[in-house]
Amino acid sequence: MPRRQNKSSLQKEKEKLALFNFILKNAPAGIIVVDGQMLVTELNPLGEKITGFSQSEALGRHCREVFHCVLCGQRCPLENPAIPEKLLDQEDFITNRGGQQIPILYSTLAFRDEQGVFHGGALIFRDMSPFKLLEEERRHLVNMFAHDLKTPIVGVSGLIHRLVQGKVGPLSPEQQTYMETVEREMQRLEKLIGKFLEFARLDLHILRPMPSAIQVEKECQEVVALLLPLAEAKDICIKTDLPQEVLTLAADPLLFRRVLENLLENAIKYCPPHTCVFLEAREGDGEVRFMVKDQGPGIPTGDLPQLFKFFQRGQGTGGEGGFGMGLATVKRIIDAHGGHIWVETAPGKGTAFFFTFPMRPSDLPVC
Repeated sequence: MPRRQNKSSLQKEKEKLALFNFILKNAPAGIIVVDGQMLVTELNPLGEKITGFSQSEALGRHCREVFHCVLCGQRCPLENPAIPEKLLDQEDFITNRGGQQIPILYSTLAFRDEQGVFHGGALIFRDMSPFKLLEEERRHLVNMFAHDLKTPIVGVSGLIHRLVQGKVGPLSPEQQTYMETVEREMQRLEKLIGKFLEFARLDLHILRPMPSAIQVEKECQEVVALLLPLAEAKDICIKTDLPQEVLTLAADPLLFRRVLENLLENAIKYCPPHTCVFLEAREGDGEVRFMVKDQGPGIPTGDLPQLFKFFQRGQGTGGEGGFGMGLATVKRIIDAHGGHIWVETAPGKGTAFFFTFPMRPSDLPVC
């Protein structure tokens, strides 16, 4: 009977080893397995292709000889106890055996005992070259849109505006109505193209923030004054709770105003008449936290996962116009500044958007 148990146990070990080898061989990523001395014990086929080393050449070598990346000049994340055992989705470059630099996305899995001693681990990595090429093509596409699409739209809008003003002769009442409609729709199209290009440039890091130190209370009051006529047209009040002291933060002034204008305009848009929109700013932990709150219908739970995605408009928007790019752009701007944005809402109880910007570094000039 013990023999059968031993045989069964041996069979199970063989099956585990076969499964491990199957996963290693067919994994859709390069994998390097190392021991406690960072010597390579396994290199799978995709890892061979990316690094340029065959498995037989790699076995027994130090990891940095095979996986030669920027971090190899420092302490490897696998051996560093200050880094979590699982480190996911880091970008870097490796130099393969042929001397070619390859962009990669890698993760590390470190096996450490209770005392934190490293006993081995794995590097899992993917060649990002095709994705970088696709990103470059997207950049060219955005630049093409900026020149070949926006420019003629602006030109046509200008010509239509001259016609509406009667610069080339009087129009009949019917022609005037038609031309005003065309002009209005051309303005909407121009606005759509502008928003799309701004979003795309932020998303592709073509448009980068140029931070300077801006005064919170001053910027907020100017944006509120700008949107006050829109609020008054719906009999909506805007209440502010802003710091009395001079408070500065590090942000691109134009992009910061774009965030604030978009969130306040949305709050006014979805607020019913005779209600209020609230704007609040608070300092803490090296950042400024803002809140824009309305007394509108709230956001349905099903819409929340898609809230900051491009061209997504919720079911609760009703008949309000828009292209679904505002919140996506807002998030890109805040992310680019190192801030965060989140929302608290409930059906029938309004919506509060919270977002943060870092405080002003001492060497920035105040705008």
